[in-house]
Amino acid sequence: MPSAFVGVVRSVIKEVDQRGELIPVDSLRNSTSIRPYCLLSRKHSTSWFWKPHYTCVNLSIKDILEPSAPEPELEYHGHFHFSDVVDGNVQGSVGLSGTGQGKISGGAAVSRSSSASVNVHLLRVAQNTWEMLRRERHLRQPEHKILQELRSRGCDVFVVTEVLQTQEEMQVTRTHNQKGSGQFAVLGAISLQGEGQGHRNQKKMVTIPAGSILAFQVAKLLIGPKWDILLFPDKKQRTFELPPTGHRKDCSMIGKLLECIGDDFTSDGVLEEEVIGEDFQGLCAEVKAASRKLEHLDMELRQELLVNIGKILQDQPSMEALEAMLEQGLCSGEQVEPLDGPAGRILECLVLSSGEMVMELAAPVSYLLEALTDLSPALSETQQQLLAMSLETTVLSKHLELVKHILERTTPWQKRSCVSLPSRLLRDSWDEEAPTWVLLEECGLRLQVNTPQVHWEPESQGPTCALYACLALLSTLSQKPC
Repeated sequence: MPSAFVGVVRSVIKEVDQRGELIPVDSLRNSTSIRPYCLLSRKHSTSWFWKPHYTCVNLSIKDILEPSAPEPELEYHGHFHFSDVVDGNVQGSVGLSGTGQGKISGGAAVSRSSSASVNVHLLRVAQNTWEMLRRERHLRQPEHKILQELRSRGCDVFVVTEVLQTQEEMQVTRTHNQKGSGQFAVLGAISLQGEGQGHRNQKKMVTIPAGSILAFQVAKLLIGPKWDILLFPDKKQRTFELPPTGHRKDCSMIGKLLECIGDDFTSDGVLEEEVIGEDFQGLCAEVKAASRKLEHLDMELRQELLVNIGKILQDQPSMEALEAMLEQGLCSGEQVEPLDGPAGRILECLVLSSGEMVMELAAPVSYLLEALTDLSPALSETQQQLLAMSLETTVLSKHLELVKHILERTTPWQKRSCVSLPSRLLRDSWDEEAPTWVLLEECGLRLQVNTPQVHWEPESQGPTCALYACLALLSTLSQKPC
């Protein structure tokens, strides 16, 4: 069952924000740390098809400006009350009897229920407030150490301009019950008969405190000799001023990842946006470029990578440590420090004896790790564990083919749609316990059992594309070398 908190956030945003401008909070922990005027960072993605998540940097706008006066008051913009109660039940039975020789019968029932009642309001920083702040407050000197670090890593910085906040404590409850029974009798010289039954009950309940943030909106900070904000997104404008083109080192992960293609790049080594269209064919081109160098690794190295990737999939701190080390090495080009455990063994496969990183191998692994952990919303812990259990060629290819079928038939991804699933892709394993079902449901897709279907939601694009990329790269590692 997907997260109860994430479920209620999605439901509320659908009602409040028809244009999709609000960014959902992805965990209960983050709902208490994101506030108006607080600063968030986000690194540049290696992909055109998903965005890295926003990270709190434990700073407010007043921490980087002087004089350090209190933050101006907020505007209240709308109060909303939602009550969402769902109660569903499906039952079925079947019987089979021969000509006096025996009888088989069985029945099953599945029920789901959920309930949530929430009062929320929007809090917003007025536009004239930003104009007043720009006139009256200046960047603090020397620059805050956290900003210096973000500048060196090439991250962008954003300020929270609007939030959707709960007005009172709320409880969200979800239940999922399954029951089954069966009987059989075989008549003859030796008579056999038997019966059995079973059930499985799941219940999730979460308490969301008053004052929790369910969704937010941001503006990009521009930091140079003076400061400003971009209330409307601009992909090309960066938070920190960059040195002239001829004097700067390109830390673009997408450039590092795809530089082997050559012809598809600008003089800066950054992929032209027009080369990769934002559709399934573009996703395939990006993933193929990422996996190209992995296709020629010898089998021993492939197995070493695959085994240890399976281990760090179940160890979030190790995965994050490896990702940070790869990011550092790819941007600096310098030697990297060794790591312990499975993350260290993966790193050993990607560096020379001198400690310098082999860019052509490190970039695809970094791309894989971002797809697993960095996007918003990120692949869940459940999905990561299922991937760790699926590191066999036949299982990965089965999952990959089904996800490919869905992405091909839901273009354009910005529209809701419904996709039927052919039986050849399901292989008698389409139910709520099947790994493929769970992988897709955790992406935010709504699934149907009786007539196998997937109901596509636009907000599922990021995690579904990332899931496809993970499956494709892991499948490449599990196959024999070209």
